[in-house]
Amino acid sequence: MTDKALPSKSLNNFSDKDLQRLPSYLSAPVKSYLSKVEIKKIQRAYTFAYIAHDGQKRKDGSAYISHPVAVAKIVAELKMDPDSICAALMHDVLEDCDIQKTILEKHFGKDVAHIVDGVSKLGKIHMQDKAETNANNFQKMALAMANDVRVILVKLADRIHNMRTIDFMPRYKQIIKSKETLEMYAPLALRVGMIDIKNELEERAFRCIHPLRAEMLDSAIKKSSGGRKKIIEKIRKELKSNLQNNNIKSAAVKGREKNVYSIYKKIKTKHKPFSEILDVYGFRILVDSVDECYRAIGIIHNYYAPLENRFKDYIAIPKMNGYQALHTTLLALDAFPIEVQVQTRSMFDTANRGIAAHWGYKVSEKARGPELRANKWLSGLIELYKNSKNSTEFVESIKTDLDPKEVFIFSPKGHIYGLKTGATPIDFAYAIHEDLGDTIIGCKVNRKEAPINIVLESGQTVEVITSKKKEIIIDPAWLNFVVTSKARSGIRARLRKQKISSARKAGKLMLETELKRSGLKLSDYKGNTLKRVLKSIGVTSLTKLVTELGQGQRTGNIVAERFYEGLQIRKDSTDQSIIPLKLLDKKIEGVTVVFAKCCRPVFGDEIVAHSDTERGIVIHNKICKQVVPFLSKDSRYQLALWEEDGKSHTYTAKLKVTTENKVGVLSEVLSIFTREGVNVVFVNTNAIDKTFAIIDLEIEVNNLEHIETLIIKVSAKKFISSCVREINET
Repeated sequence: MTDKALPSKSLNNFSDKDLQRLPSYLSAPVKSYLSKVEIKKIQRAYTFAYIAHDGQKRKDGSAYISHPVAVAKIVAELKMDPDSICAALMHDVLEDCDIQKTILEKHFGKDVAHIVDGVSKLGKIHMQDKAETNANNFQKMALAMANDVRVILVKLADRIHNMRTIDFMPRYKQIIKSKETLEMYAPLALRVGMIDIKNELEERAFRCIHPLRAEMLDSAIKKSSGGRKKIIEKIRKELKSNLQNNNIKSAAVKGREKNVYSIYKKIKTKHKPFSEILDVYGFRILVDSVDECYRAIGIIHNYYAPLENRFKDYIAIPKMNGYQALHTTLLALDAFPIEVQVQTRSMFDTANRGIAAHWGYKVSEKARGPELRANKWLSGLIELYKNSKNSTEFVESIKTDLDPKEVFIFSPKGHIYGLKTGATPIDFAYAIHEDLGDTIIGCKVNRKEAPINIVLESGQTVEVITSKKKEIIIDPAWLNFVVTSKARSGIRARLRKQKISSARKAGKLMLETELKRSGLKLSDYKGNTLKRVLKSIGVTSLTKLVTELGQGQRTGNIVAERFYEGLQIRKDSTDQSIIPLKLLDKKIEGVTVVFAKCCRPVFGDEIVAHSDTERGIVIHNKICKQVVPFLSKDSRYQLALWEEDGKSHTYTAKLKVTTENKVGVLSEVLSIFTREGVNVVFVNTNAIDKTFAIIDLEIEVNNLEHIETLIIKVSAKKFISSCVREINET
């Protein structure tokens, strides 16, 4: 073997004579768990990459080979298989070195070549690309992931090292890469259970995009750290002592420090001051067995007062990414709220390393829970691909599934299904099987009949009622309230297969129903008014529009919003107030603010300010469908913050109440708001069937907390199936 630089030559004739010695910082982790034969294969991959990248430099002036070696080291530290490490070493050779995939297959086999190809395709995705090109690349990458989950692992390692060395890139590229990281790579890491990698990606991306905010939070944390450390250590010792005195001798108790990005997110989403967020102390208890987990929770609940409704059992019902632990919130030292997580040591390892913690080439099938859960999601990508009309729709479906918020639903046989928060029985039916979703006509929730658009809550048991007919008509309005990608793609696939005449009829009915909510009729739109609306939507005729609605190519409530604008309904019915608001880059004082009718933002919501030439500044909820596509692409859409003066104003909010269809229900619902001193400005009722009805309400509220309190009080009534706030949400 030689340590001298090898001459550039055809890698097609590459052989073992050319082998280079592995750098010590890579050889150390691989020697800790791999055989000599496996290490030799890695050595061959290193030499191949060394020759391929000969003469190339990184932005910091170092030899390019230092990057793939650093990526391989991250993969090796996760104790991944030899093929993954080989792919990490050569992950850039297809794109940067004009190497053919067939050459990789010849020297390292199809698995390695496939992983490298998948990582290369993922590397081509850039947020500023044209949408369709970007979607095509993402589609190819996703299908590569579906065939081999190691594509994700190698790419995440690649992104980690890129974020660690991002200072050498131009500033505008730093921002692009960091936004990609927060929007796609960190959620991907969470989806496959790699919490440590997710945390590092978020932290580095946040510090890059918002260095001043990170610095301010660092300073505030440092100022408060002295007293905090003493309190944390005192509580830690008490917890450990109480556990050991009750025969859990092996327990390890650690204080959990919140990272800067998690603190920043809580300040933004929970609208709490820094002091309140930092005053919640976190602890992790590690034990040897599941039995000790439950015993430990019982012991600490005896010594400290648990807070109501703050206990969660993720051991019996793991999260979708495989995470397992017991969570509880207690009051310690008579005043301090503490968050405690109890796990076995193997659960802790899985929580940090995700699917890599149980990589299957040396682990029994029984121990591969997280990997199998991830593979189940990834294999579902193939089904999404088949049901999607184009690559853009496919990508939209994947990004929908990356949302970490979830509820856990039981089937009548006791099987557990994790679904996205906001899921309905239709989402549940599609999660079980596509045929079940296609034939659903009703459902029972906790053994009682319920409407199929009710929002499900964790712990509920759902029974799906299906039609015995082979052909049933799917309502395109389902697309307005389903939230999972599998349900959306399934509904759209079925809608596309129906007859054009049926689609046209269903689409017209849907549009008329949506317009009726605001007291309008389709016949109100004639001549130039109709032409202007159709032009704003991007269609040539009303017939084409209702057909596309009926086929699921468009969403009813978004189209209806364009129709409202066409009659300038927004101008007459939106709320206008003088409210101090602050853009992230400049302050707006005494500005006339128009609150968007589509999403009805209230004080406490995350908001976006849209600069409109006709209406001035329009405030939307950050999750509104009207702004999400433009937020990172159009400078007229900027994040905004409420000023404290906003608390003194009232706001209009929309509620949808699903209730029993019987005499007197509307009166009882309205009496709740009367007792609370809440003004109801609009009400409309629609019967779903003989059993259930929908009541749409617009009410005047003070803030987000006020809405949540009202929803709880309405939901408490026995005749109410659900009460949810309506937002034109993505």
